[in-house]
Amino acid sequence: MSEYNRYFALAGAIALGLVVQALLLALYAVPAPYKTAVAYTKAYYKLDSSMESYMCEESRFEDDVNITAQYIYDKTREANARGFDKSFLKSQLYNIETHTTYASDTAAMVDISAVRRTAINPLFAWVAKLFCMGGSYPVEGTIEVVKENGKWKVCANSFSEA
Repeated sequence: MSEYNRYFALAGAIALGLVVQALLLALYAVPAPYKTAVAYTKAYYKLDSSMESYMCEESRFEDDVNITAQYIYDKTREANARGFDKSFLKSQLYNIETHTTYASDTAAMVDISAVRRTAINPLFAWVAKLFCMGGSYPVEGTIEVVKENGKWKVCANSFSEA
């Protein structure tokens, strides 16, 4: 009978671990302003057009010009003027820190700070960090986030880069 008690205790511990893991996953799935701000910021510095999916409707266009497409086009022209491909201006963010200030249930300001490194491709960013190659540049900004159709969306950002 003592052998069955050991198996019963082991099975109980495993079951408890699975329940705790399921609860933690459910908590992680809860939408939060800082998650949207971080995802938007990563896409912004990777020059990824998916950043548009994180933007609110009113900030996607300015004077009938798609803001995301214009930003990527400007970065591509900047890279081409320097004799490079657009991928040379892509950056990876590290050490991301956020501070959220809620203005109401549907609006918040997210202060975000991070360190950015050149990321021509994901392997380059990893190797550069591993061997301390290339420069690290601080990124700081404030992102205005509002709840639109039940999801947090970015309406404005103010990034400053060194």
